[in-house]
Amino acid sequence: MRIFKNRGDIFISSVNKKKSLEQKILLSSLVIIVVFTVIFVTVLAIKNDFSAKKFFQPENLQASQVVVEENDVPLPQVEGKSNFVTMVNSDGNLLFVVLLQVDMDNVSYKASVLQADTVCDGKALNDIYKKSGAVNVKKAVDTLLGTDFDYYISMDNKSFSALLDMMGDFNYPILSDIKVKSKNYGVGYSLKLNAGEQKINGQQYINLIRYYLEEKDSTTSANDVVLNSLLQLVNKDNLKISENIFRELVTTAETNITVRDFSMAGDRLTVLADERTGAGLYNAAAEYKDERVTKNSLQKIKGYFVK
Repeated sequence: MRIFKNRGDIFISSVNKKKSLEQKILLSSLVIIVVFTVIFVTVLAIKNDFSAKKFFQPENLQASQVVVEENDVPLPQVEGKSNFVTMVNSDGNLLFVVLLQVDMDNVSYKASVLQADTVCDGKALNDIYKKSGAVNVKKAVDTLLGTDFDYYISMDNKSFSALLDMMGDFNYPILSDIKVKSKNYGVGYSLKLNAGEQKINGQQYINLIRYYLEEKDSTTSANDVVLNSLLQLVNKDNLKISENIFRELVTTAETNITVRDFSMAGDRLTVLADERTGAGLYNAAAEYKDERVTKNSLQKIKGYFVK
């Protein structure tokens, strides 16, 4: 085929024309395939978030970023035993005395509640308290058990109740209906609880212990209340506010527990408050005869509180 008539005419071969047509068809097909591929990949990328960052990110990177759960964190190594004497009073009268050992060698609590009129070396604890104070009650208990109690705490009824309320209620099974109003030890109290699982607040805690000691003559039941309260109230939530609880304690109680003592007890509290711990409970019941702890039960209590 000739184009133009003058010199320099351009000739296009009919064979080349056929090839050119084939090339155009192939090129068009290629363009269609490329466009379709781009559209398909784009839609797929939007749907599945195929970003360049994710493309070049190693496949196992997320697997290597393991979230460390609290249960995977090892607990501190703790040891040692600490004995506490807690005295609860009202209007200058001693209501009861709680002996407690926190045993970190075996991760356990040991409790023994004593009646206010318990005779130690010829004198009732209540009389010692009224005449010479909490320190001398602690000394009388040391003499009675033949061991040294590290710390003493003396709180009035209202302050002790408020401290427990700060820590929250705890669940306790009441075996039968309780309805009592009494003025034993010259200090009145009343308690009304229905049989079944009940939430116990601070004042109910105090009155329930008094009920078991004064009405039922059962130190075993009184101890059980103390042990169950410890098992439930020494928890993660209260560990978070332990500084506030300690501040409330030292500002409302007479005690020899210091800030240093509290600071040094951090690991112990962490272990006791952890759900994995499952602290053991030991009920050291005091039996009485003529307001004196019997020799047999006294020996048993000594065995629990020895270090």
